[in-house]
Amino acid sequence: MQTSAHHSGPMKPTTRAKADELRKAGRLDDAVSEYSQLWPDEDPWTGWGYAYCLRKLGRSKEALAVAREVHALDPEFVLGRSVYAWSLYDVHIRGVEAPEPEVLKAAQMIVRLVGSGDKAYAPTSALVITVLKVAKAWASRTRDIRALEWLEKLDPTRLSTEPRRGRDERGRELELSSPREQYFAIRTHALERLGRWQACLEITSTAMSECGRLHHDNDIWFARRIALAKQHLGRPQEALSDLRELAARKPTGFMQTDIARAAWQAGDVDSTYQHSLLALLTPDEMGFKLEAVRLMAEVLWRRGDLELARVHICLCLAVRDSKGWKADEDLMRLASSWDVSGPRRDPHAIVGELQPLWRQWRDDLTPKRTGTIVKILAHGHAGFIRANDGEQFYFETRDWKQGGAQPVEGAHVSFTTRPSFDRKRQRPTVVACEVRPGTVAH
Repeated sequence: MQTSAHHSGPMKPTTRAKADELRKAGRLDDAVSEYSQLWPDEDPWTGWGYAYCLRKLGRSKEALAVAREVHALDPEFVLGRSVYAWSLYDVHIRGVEAPEPEVLKAAQMIVRLVGSGDKAYAPTSALVITVLKVAKAWASRTRDIRALEWLEKLDPTRLSTEPRRGRDERGRELELSSPREQYFAIRTHALERLGRWQACLEITSTAMSECGRLHHDNDIWFARRIALAKQHLGRPQEALSDLRELAARKPTGFMQTDIARAAWQAGDVDSTYQHSLLALLTPDEMGFKLEAVRLMAEVLWRRGDLELARVHICLCLAVRDSKGWKADEDLMRLASSWDVSGPRRDPHAIVGELQPLWRQWRDDLTPKRTGTIVKILAHGHAGFIRANDGEQFYFETRDWKQGGAQPVEGAHVSFTTRPSFDRKRQRPTVVACEVRPGTVAH
C-alpha cells in the first residue's frame, strides 16, 4: 500500500491522537503503552510511531520486529524504511567486531533500504555509519579486499567533513573524526595491509588534503603510510627521512622498526642497528617486535657476530612456534642458510639472555650525561634538567629510574637523551631519558 503524506488508514482517534501527542512530547514510555493497544492496525504510521518510541527507549529488538512489519505493509514508506534501517543497525551493526553472516545480511538490507538518493548521506541516514563499521571490521583482517569492496558503496565526495561530537568516560565533550576522515583512514589502512602501495600513496595524499583537521593521530598514521609506500616503491631514502621525523613525534616500537627496515633497504647498516635496538627495548610484547629481531640478526651477521645472529633467529622461531604462527619465507631462508636448527628453546629464556646485551648496546650508543634537576613542574609529571655544559632538557618523571623515590629540584643526575617532538611548538626537540641519581661533577 502507498502511504500518504500524513495519517492514513483506519485509526482510533482518541488513542492514536493521544499516542502521537505523547511521542511528540517525549513521553515515550506512555506513548509505547498507547501504540501497543493499537498495533497491528494495518496503518504504517501507527507502526512507525511505535517502532520509533521503542527504539528511542533502547528496546531495539522489539523496535526491529515492529519496523519489519511496517516495511512489509508499505515498502515505499520513507519513515518506515528509515526506522527499519536504524533498528537493524541497533541490533546487528552498532557493536560489530567481526563481519559475521548476520551482520552482513543486516548491512546489505540497510543499504537497500536507504538507497542512494539525496538524503542517503544526511545525518539521519544509517547508510554511512553502517558501511564504515562493516568496512572497518573487514579491514581488521590481514589482506582482505572486502574492506575496499564495502567502501565502494560510498561516494567520498558526499561524506561530511564536519567533526563528530562525543564524550569520554568522564562525560567531557570530545571532537571525533568526520565521516570523510573515517572513510580515508579505513581505506588507506586496507591498502597498506594489501600492499597496494601506489594506490596507498595517492589516496593517502588525497586524504591529507581533503579531510581538514585530522583526529586520533591520523596526521601521523597517514604520513606513515605515505612513507611506507615510498619505501616499497623504491624510494627508501625519502621514506627514511619521513619516518625519522614521525618517530620523534611517536617513538613507538613499530615506528622504530619501520625506520630500521627502511634503513636496511637504503643500505644504512648503522641506522638499522640503532633503530632495531630502540624497537627491541620498548615495553611492547615480543610478538610485535619480531621484525626488529630479524633485522638485528641481519646486522649482526653482516658484522661477523655469527653466533649472536643465530640466537636472534632462534628467538624469532621460538616466539612464532610458541604462538602457533607460521614462519615466513625470509625467516626460514635465514635459518637454513645460517644453519639454525635443533629443538626450540623457551623464548623467555632467550629474551632473558639478550636483554642485558641490548641495554649495554644502547648505552654504548648514547653516552651518559650529567646535570642537575632545576625544575619540577607543578603537576609533578615532568621537569627540566640543566646539563653540566649548560644545555637544558625537558624530562618526564616516568623516565626517573630510582624506584621508590621521586625526583626533586636540586638533585644531581645522570641521563641520556633521545629525539622527541614538541607538540606545543610543533617542532622536533631532544629530551632527557633514563634519568638516575648521580654525583656532583668536579
